[in-house]
Amino acid sequence: MPTVPDPRRGDVHEVTPDQPPLLRLLADAVDAADWDRATDAVRAGWYALVSDHADGAREIFHRVPVSVLRQYPLLAMEYGILLNQLRFQRLRPLRYFAMAVRAARSKRNHDLRAVDRLLIRSSESAGFRLLGRTDMSVSAARASMELAEALTDEERASLTELPRLYAVLGMSFYYGGHHAEALRAASLGLAEASLVPPSNGMGPLALLAGIHALRGDLANAREHIEYGRSDLWTDRQRDGYSGIFYRIAESVLALEAFSPEDARARLDSLYAMTRGRRTTEHWSLLAEIDALIELVGGHPGRGLARLEEAIELRGGEGGTKRARARLARIRSLLHLALRNPDGASAVLARDLPSGHVARIERARVALSLGQTGTALNELRAVSGAHLSTRQTAEVAALDAAVLLRVSMTPRREAAVQRLGSLLDRSGLRLPLFLLPAPDVARVAGALDEAGFAHVTAGLPPQPLLGDVEPQDLLTKRELAVLEQLMHTPSIARIAEANVVSTNTVKSQLRSIYRKLGVSSREDAIAVAMERHLFAEAD
Repeated sequence: MPTVPDPRRGDVHEVTPDQPPLLRLLADAVDAADWDRATDAVRAGWYALVSDHADGAREIFHRVPVSVLRQYPLLAMEYGILLNQLRFQRLRPLRYFAMAVRAARSKRNHDLRAVDRLLIRSSESAGFRLLGRTDMSVSAARASMELAEALTDEERASLTELPRLYAVLGMSFYYGGHHAEALRAASLGLAEASLVPPSNGMGPLALLAGIHALRGDLANAREHIEYGRSDLWTDRQRDGYSGIFYRIAESVLALEAFSPEDARARLDSLYAMTRGRRTTEHWSLLAEIDALIELVGGHPGRGLARLEEAIELRGGEGGTKRARARLARIRSLLHLALRNPDGASAVLARDLPSGHVARIERARVALSLGQTGTALNELRAVSGAHLSTRQTAEVAALDAAVLLRVSMTPRREAAVQRLGSLLDRSGLRLPLFLLPAPDVARVAGALDEAGFAHVTAGLPPQPLLGDVEPQDLLTKRELAVLEQLMHTPSIARIAEANVVSTNTVKSQLRSIYRKLGVSSREDAIAVAMERHLFAEAD
């Protein structure tokens, strides 16, 4: 087999005839110590080296001296990304990241090409996103957008993966909560995509479809999904990593049509082509959709179990504040479906204490508990806020449900008209079906009378959220006793802590055991933990 000598070490390396051209180009440049040519190779295969040839690329980069990496920041960043893929090597690439980022941020480094600076800063944005540093990720993404917009036509043409780069930046904006900027970045990426199949624009196309679907802009989502089904793209792209948001969009649309089987098939095709829920950075979003599929399919218990399994698979990352906040809404919905509003409330209090989403979900819990005043107060707090189409429809559905319970004024009719118009125009149906069981029928009937029968047509006969019986809910005093019971079995100590008699505690314990369906302290504690009745204890 032919060999090429390494002029720096005096040893040799094999060159295999079937080696991919990109790796062969990089290997030749490294073995010749031609670092400018090596940088050209990395620039041309920035994403392909990491996604398609990682093992071979790491072996080649291992032959690059650290002194060279300090002088060529693009090589340092690519090597750092490649090392970061190795589970037990993730501390090592930090110094390479730091080398590259310092060079890219420095305005005095005039030797660094604009294209290289852009590649490094976009990778910086992705790195901070993976570390959960969303503010720094968004900052780097904005700097990258400025660099991208300042590229000359020649520089732009040299970046064959510019669409994918825009998708990376769009992802950083999305997870940073800046959806308008995410959509803009993805739109710019799709505009740069090749029109020769297979197109290199699946990343931005998928992101556009997914964000629109998640935000409730179903018409836009459908338009991008249909475009993604054209011959420009392959099933491998749709089911691969770059197509994750595409399959998410399809799943969301299937759920809006109350077809959990179709939604499950979309996710399963994705898991079959990728490494599943265990490795992707989008694990929490996939876990949320996965659990929602079980909820719509009428299996909230299984949905909660699958959600906890996904969290467990992520190890320490699954228990971070960021991860818990992202999954608080679906976890709360699952508890409501399991007739456990106390658990839903505890999850929201622990994991999602503030923000528009928290207020909407607290209003839903309050409605489940019959606390119409509290629900109205939570809904008023988001009045006038900038909400997505989906959030606006959910607020309208909850508002109509509350008013149909308590109000005989014209405002009730206006609320029903508003809800009907929103559902009619958007095509959304889940916001109506995510109401407490008694309210679904009540609101659907009011919509029928208001001329929106077509909106309620096709609703499943079985509501998603369980009907909570007030007599089965623990009172505040019972919750206080149960919390003390977790720390001590002594009735005397519980009575002393709650400033009541021991007979009162005994009576409250009998009521607690009956409501929880248990007969012992150990079982009561287990059920309390399972239902998330005490957020801090969890």
